[in-house]
Amino acid sequence: MGDMTNRDFYTKNQSNDSNHAGGFGCSLMELRSLMELRGTEAVVKIQEDYGGVEGLCQRLKTSPTEGLDGVATDLVKRKEVFGQNLIPPKKPKTFLQLVWEALQDVTLIILEIAALISLGLSFYQPPGERSECEYLSVITPFSSGLMRWLSALCA
Repeated sequence: MGDMTNRDFYTKNQSNDSNHAGGFGCSLMELRSLMELRGTEAVVKIQEDYGGVEGLCQRLKTSPTEGLDGVATDLVKRKEVFGQNLIPPKKPKTFLQLVWEALQDVTLIILEIAALISLGLSFYQPPGERSECEYLSVITPFSSGLMRWLSALCA
């Protein structure tokens, strides 16, 4: 960081409270933009703009180890300045969206293709073979007689 005195450090890391709502050293927009950064980019930004985590905590009037002090008036003021600490829930997916996503699965695609092939083959009848209807006409009188005989035997 170079040869920076305590006074220079304090001056650099303290902003004019009139520029920030509620007397905190950071505005809501600054915190939002900071939250969108990831990795080393965020670390560099915090180090350069706020003098590290301790500097950011000092601006926000909080402790890096203890957090907020829990005074009701302070909490109300923070809620007014920064808003409620809440992430809005995502809109739930519709049933059709869930079905569409499920149909994109590779295993289901293979099963769908197999079902279509099976359906297509169920309508195919090789030439010269008897149809199912002809087999049923032979089996039905026999099976109905067999059922009468079995019911009489069990009674």
